[in-house]
Amino acid sequence: MKITIEELPESRIAYFRNVGEYGEKQNKELMESFKKWAQLNGVLDDSTILGIPQDNPEITPKEECRYDVCAVINNDISVAKPAQVGKFSGGKYAVFLLDHTKEAVSEFWGNIFSEIEKNNLTIREQPIIERYTLQMIDNHLCEILVPIQ
Repeated sequence: MKITIEELPESRIAYFRNVGEYGEKQNKELMESFKKWAQLNGVLDDSTILGIPQDNPEITPKEECRYDVCAVINNDISVAKPAQVGKFSGGKYAVFLLDHTKEAVSEFWGNIFSEIEKNNLTIREQPIIERYTLQMIDNHLCEILVPIQ
């Protein structure tokens, strides 16, 4: 598994949030409605989309788990409802590029911690993020960003 390391800047984001049990169906519906909103509001053109699970379902009751789909936006963009404005804290991330299939993502989650250990990296206490660009989506790829120290 190839890893690249990136330092991401703190950024302004526009996001949609789902509260409830994490699941492929809910995340996909949220992503689709966010992409429609982003296209209508001119946000999607050159932006990156992030999927951010905010809570650990092993600790947080599943009905309270928050999942955000967001786009990094410029400060001069006015954000139309129902999107909310927030801040992405940025930081250092180990970046994994993978096929955006259920099998590849499942395999990734099965191997992530051994990969992090094998590369002598230490995970920070922040959400692990999914990242997509339009070009990646067209090629059925996604990136998983693991916060590291």
